[in-house]
Amino acid sequence: KQWYQRRVRVERGIMGMCSGERRKLVIPSHLAYGNQGYRTIPGDSTIFFDVELTRLKKKSVLEKSLAALQFFIFPLTTSLVIFYLWNKMNATEKSTSSPQHPS
Repeated sequence: KQWYQRRVRVERGIMGMCSGERRKLVIPSHLAYGNQGYRTIPGDSTIFFDVELTRLKKKSVLEKSLAALQFFIFPLTTSLVIFYLWNKMNATEKSTSSPQHPS
C-alpha cells in the first residue's frame, strides 16, 4: 500500500473533529501495513493513535487557489519545456541536414 492510502485513513478518522477534541483512532492491520509490516512495526499489527486537535487554521483564498493550480501548473510547464526542446532539436537537425551552398 502506498503512504498516501494510509494517510487518507488517518485523515478519515480526524474528519469532523472540533478544536480541543480528543479521539482514539484504531486502524486494523489490513488497513495499515498488512502482513508485511513497516520498519519497527511488525506485520499484522493494529495501529493505535491518541489524537488531539489543538487548533484549526483556515486557508486563505490564495492558499486554496494555489493548491488547485498545482495540479495544472506542473503538467503544463513540463509540456511546454518538452515542446520547446523538441522544436529546438528539430531545428538543429534541419540545419545540419540541409546542404551548404557556397556563395
